[in-house]
Parts: sequence; C-alpha cells; structure tokens
Amino acid sequence: MKKVLLFSSALQKDVQAHMNNNSYGLGLAYLHAVIEKAGYLVETRNFNNDDMAASETEMAADMRRFRPDFLLVQIFTMNRVSSCRLIKMAREILPEVNIIIGGVHASIFYEQLLQNFAVDCAVIGEGEETIVELLAALSSGKTPAGVKGTAYKENGVIVKNHDRPLIEDLDSIPFPRHELFITPKTEMACVLTTRGCPFRCSFCCLHTISHRRFRKRSVDNVVAEVEYILKTFKNIDTIQFADDTFTLDQPRAIAFCKEIIKRNIKVKFLCSARVNPASIELFRLMERAGFVGMGFGLETGSAKLLQSIHKNITREDVLETFRMLKGINIKVVTYLMVGFPGETRDTVAETIDLVNKLRKIKYFEFVGVARLWVYPNTEVYDIMKAAGRIDDSFWLTDQDVPFFTLEHSAAELDQMVTEISLGCMSWQQGVKQVVNELLHPAVSAKKIIPRLIRLKKYFFR
Repeated sequence: MKKVLLFSSALQKDVQAHMNNNSYGLGLAYLHAVIEKAGYLVETRNFNNDDMAASETEMAADMRRFRPDFLLVQIFTMNRVSSCRLIKMAREILPEVNIIIGGVHASIFYEQLLQNFAVDCAVIGEGEETIVELLAALSSGKTPAGVKGTAYKENGVIVKNHDRPLIEDLDSIPFPRHELFITPKTEMACVLTTRGCPFRCSFCCLHTISHRRFRKRSVDNVVAEVEYILKTFKNIDTIQFADDTFTLDQPRAIAFCKEIIKRNIKVKFLCSARVNPASIELFRLMERAGFVGMGFGLETGSAKLLQSIHKNITREDVLETFRMLKGINIKVVTYLMVGFPGETRDTVAETIDLVNKLRKIKYFEFVGVARLWVYPNTEVYDIMKAAGRIDDSFWLTDQDVPFFTLEHSAAELDQMVTEISLGCMSWQQGVKQVVNELLHPAVSAKKIIPRLIRLKKYFFR
C-alpha cells in the first residue's frame, strides 16, 4: 500500500497571533478522506499554529518514521516560507519521495515553485478529484500528463495540463476526517456547507480556487454531517460553519434552520454572514435553531471605500441589518480593515461613526481592526505592482506578506489602527482594558496618568 504524508506548515507569526485556535484545517481533512478512500495509507499533520523550528523537527521525525511515497504540501501565501523550507528538508531526508504541492498560493505561483524548488507536481485549484487521479497515475508509473488541474516539469520545461472543472456535486465528497483535529478536550467542530464567493472584493484572493462560483451542499447532507459529529464526538457542543458567508442563499439557510428545529438537534452554531441579503425571518429562525454567534465582514464604514473595494454593501445595508438583529439573541462580531487605497482620516472617522451607531442599535464588543495585507492575484496587489513597489519575485523571499503601504507608511497605519480601536471600543471594554493595564506589574508610575486619562474618557463617552 502506497503511503501519503499530507501537511500544512507554520503560518507567519503575526497571523498566528490572531488565529482562532478552535478552528482547524478542513482542507486537509477533506483531502485525507478522499485519499484514504482511494486506498492509500495516509497521515496528516497541521503545523499552522506551531513554531517554525519546532515543526521542522517534528516533520523530519515523521518523514524518517513514516517514509512516505508521496509528500503533499498545502501552501498558503501566509505559510509559503515555512513550506519551502520543509520541501528542501524533505528532499534531503527522502531524495526519492514524490513532492506534490497545492493550495491557493501554489495555484497562483505553480510555475515559480516548480522552477525554484524540488517539487514534482502542482495541483491547481480544487484538489479532491485531482489528487486521487494524480496519485493513481504516479503510483502506476505514469507521468501527470493528461491529469486535469495539474502542472509539472518535464525535461526542464513546465507543462500545464487543462484546468479541471469545479466539483458541482458537493454531496459526493466524503465527510472530512474530523478525527484528525478533534481531541477529547475539543468542544467545537468545523463544517463547510458551501464553496466559493461570487463577490469581487479588491483584497481577496480566494477566487483563485472557486472562480467566484458559489456552490452548496444539500441541507440533508449538511444536517447528516452535523448529526455524525454529535454522535461520534460527545464533547462537541458548538459547530462553526467555515463558509465564506453561510447566509448568502437565504432560502437554503432558512431550510437548514427549520430542519435543525424539526429534528430537535441541540448544539450551538457560529457562522459568517453578509448584511445583504438579510431578513428578520432568517435571524429569528437562526436563533431558534441554536445560532449563538455571527460575524460580519464590514471592512470599513466609509461609503466611498465600500464602493471602491467592491464590497457590494452600503452603510444603510449595515444599519438595517443591525435593526433586524435588535432583540435577536445572537452575539454579533464585526471585522474591520484599515489602509485601503483612498484611506484618509475622514474615512477612518466614518468607520468609527458607523461602529458606534451600530452599537447603539445592538451592543457588540469591538474585536479589533486589521491592516490591509497584500495578497497575490488581487486588485490591491496589481496596484502595488503597477506602482513598482512589488513584483512576483517578492514571494521567493523570506519576508512576511506585506501591508498596503503605497499611500501610508507602516507607522501611519499603526496610528489609524489605534485611532479606530480607541474610537470603536465600548466603555465597558475600555475600562476593562485600562484596569488590566494598571494592574500589570510592568506598568511604571509615569504611565499611570495617561491610562487614568483614558479611563476618564471611557466613563464619560
């Protein structure tokens, strides 16, 4: 039986600091399931939240112990540095192993990676069908020639096969191997009910895989996975939907909630959603079905920026959705970014204004604001390239994914983050944070007065 070792390496440190430690690698779990079903002996390791050096030591030990025939590497832009280091190490430890790469970054830069690293083949796009066909070809001594959705190097020349169509029948894919990531202490499981997002946000590169095609599993198939998880893992009390936006297809979301209520399934649900479309009927059913948390990617409160980043929502859409949510017992979280092209002090002020208006309608805690990262295959990346501030060779360096600094320096972005954080934080959060800072043993006497001034500000907001 051929052996397959599947891994995803350490993310860059600043990303790890903001990771939700309750989530796990569903992509790995899906690939493990289909490869195992095809008759291979599979081991999977996820080092996304681990120290790079420590993960290299563990992976080296795994390779020497397991001695796989195939090494599959999931490459994101945020873990490309550690991935390439591990590929080099793997080739030294196992010179004959067949190294296959996949993931968003590999789908964009398959030529660059094949040219510069000891990689045998790249899976481009969605992987479940491609990897099974590719492993079958390689296991029988054939080349990847003709395997759709792959690229490889032949006699020093990179050959790209035809693209593979997206999987239309998502119900045909086996449930992911949750067992890989759920331990006796795990309380939350992750489920993916849809794939793809039809929108064109200027900062998002996920369309690389989905081509902006929204596809969905049937309600019965999703509910069956929920029931399987609850039956198999008795410690699970929460399920997080990993969809880009669970509520995009409202009739389907409503049908799901009704089925959960009908079957009397008792579990807490979390999801991401959009403010448009939205309806009071949907939110009431979600509350009855057990949804306890919902996250909205607002990004900015500026009407001008919402339009320029192609968010396809308005300030009024956001306000109206929060009016619908008033009185609904579902905790709300909003996600913000700063540093978009065209960002100014005025747009920052608009963001603060919108958040505070929303909180007056329905209280929620401010969870922070992110600086705009520049991912390849996005509009903001093209803007940076056109200005001569970055090119594709950057991704061969060991540098972290950059922020968008074409219009503002890193220090100015930090100031904007601070301004939004102070302006959007509720008085309850502000008081709690300042008190914790005052009680911290590292706070010197000269730092106490500025914190007391901040404390007064929050009390009299």
